Amino acid sequence: MKNIRHYWLPLLLAIALTPAVGCGKKKKTTGAAAPSVPVITVRAQDVAARTFERRLTVQGTLEAKYFANVAARADGNLEEIWVDKGDYVEAGKTKLFQVDAANRQNSLTIAVQNLAVAEASLAVAQAAAQKAEAEALKATLDKERYERLHRAGNVSDNEYERAQVQFESADAGLAVARAQVDLAERQVKQADAARAIAKKNVDDARVVAPISGYVSARSAEPGEQMSVGRVVLRIEDLAVLEAAAFLPAQYYTEVEPGQTKFRLEINGAEAGWHTVTYRSPTINTTLRTFEVKGRIENAGAAAVPGSMADLSLVFESRTGLGVPAPAVLVRNEKNVVFVIKDGLAHQREVQPGLRNDGWLEILSGLNAGEVVVTEGQTQLRDGQPVDVL
Repeated sequence: MKNIRHYWLPLLLAIALTPAVGCGKKKKTTGAAAPSVPVITVRAQDVAARTFERRLTVQGTLEAKYFANVAARADGNLEEIWVDKGDYVEAGKTKLFQVDAANRQNSLTIAVQNLAVAEASLAVAQAAAQKAEAEALKATLDKERYERLHRAGNVSDNEYERAQVQFESADAGLAVARAQVDLAERQVKQADAARAIAKKNVDDARVVAPISGYVSARSAEPGEQMSVGRVVLRIEDLAVLEAAAFLPAQYYTEVEPGQTKFRLEINGAEAGWHTVTYRSPTINTTLRTFEVKGRIENAGAAAVPGSMADLSLVFESRTGLGVPAPAVLVRNEKNVVFVIKDGLAHQREVQPGLRNDGWLEILSGLNAGEVVVTEGQTQLRDGQPVDVL
């Protein structure tokens, strides 16, 4: 047994060592082979010049530039409304509604009669004044004659004094007559003013359209009690529309009425270019916004007061090289793109500028005609081979 153990021991050691030596050679051979670099499939696009805008897009509202909230101009019962929503009215011609006209017409009739009475009283006062003037003239002549006779000693003192008293009495009567004429004239003016007021009240009772346009709202019905200032109808002139919006305060100095342009979209459809015509003179201290308006012309059938619209105000427009915005990545706090050359993707640092409609302006780092990766760029490393679709 001792001899057998000595015989197998070297043999078992040889068998155990043989596989270990073989595995070491395979690992060495495998490690010596060159590693394979995967080819990434990407999409790419040429760098080309585009127009970029520094702009602000806000949501606004279309509204009629000219409108009128027509209110009652007199107190009383609303007797008639002759128009309804959707009706077209013409300025100065179309009757709208009437408030308590009968009572005001009666008041006008009374005022006209009072004026007639005052004018008759004036005529009487004027006639009395003419009579007083004639009597005063006779008294003056008698006084002068009695003065001459008295100086000649042809009349007594009593007769002379009687003529003097008659003169003074006639003169006082003339002053009274003239005062009565003045009073009557003032009464005529007062009555005429009352008649004018009554006439104005009658005119106020029946309201006509102040502007031409369409009735867009009606807030009262016949039989309701009206008070001065209560709005009954709203009229809007649809011929001239405006787009109104509120902008952040930091853009205040960049908006110039008559110069700043904006692109209008209504319900997602282009509605042309227009000009800002109004900028609020103040900034809202609570919301930190200010209002702008622009007159809208030839905007199409979709331009209706009350419609929502998007206003894109353009503050600057320039031409520059552009790439799709997703092509630009941020790596190591730098903006980079991958440029394809000779089948390889090369990382390039770029300086971005304006961003419009999914495109990004490149201020430096790229040249026109170069090809940049637009899809698959997130998987790339500098110098990686690519297959462009």
